[in-house]
Amino acid sequence: MKSDESQAPKTENNVPVAKNTTSHYNPASKSEPLTQVQADSVITREDMPNLGFRITVTAIAIGIILFIIGTYYGIINV
Repeated sequence: MKSDESQAPKTENNVPVAKNTTSHYNPASKSEPLTQVQADSVITREDMPNLGFRITVTAIAIGIILFIIGTYYGIINV
């Protein structure tokens, strides 16, 4: 004879679907329709520069800042 545990279906991985899917950042009660100006001003991934270019510009900016700090504190003598 089988025990009750083996007969019952396992439900430990079944996650219930949330009834309220609105996020706390934009609650449904305060939402307003999106205007054309707001829709046009959204920055998408295609609008951003290439990832390599962004990393290069960031590295150069950090290098310049560190060079100025090093010169100011006398670590780098120019």
